[in-house]
Amino acid sequence: MRHVLLAMAALAPLAACRLPNLDHCVHKHVDSDAWCARNVADKAYCSPCVEEDHGCVAARPDPDECPDYAPDSTGGDASSSGSTGSTG
Repeated sequence: MRHVLLAMAALAPLAACRLPNLDHCVHKHVDSDAWCARNVADKAYCSPCVEEDHGCVAARPDPDECPDYAPDSTGGDASSSGSTGSTG
């Protein structure tokens, strides 16, 4: 039994989730792409697969390379800054 516990303890770090980086864009705002667009120049997308620049990247992450990426819930393009007001 002791050997089993030692083996489990040795393998636990491999199975554990990544340590949270509280400075990463995924932790900054619910709409993390929008947070990047407002706070990091020329990097309008939040990639959970990148650590540099708070996780903000210039191009939308490829789902094959970064399956954890999820676009903002707003459904809009994070790089657009047009207004939605009506005329007249």
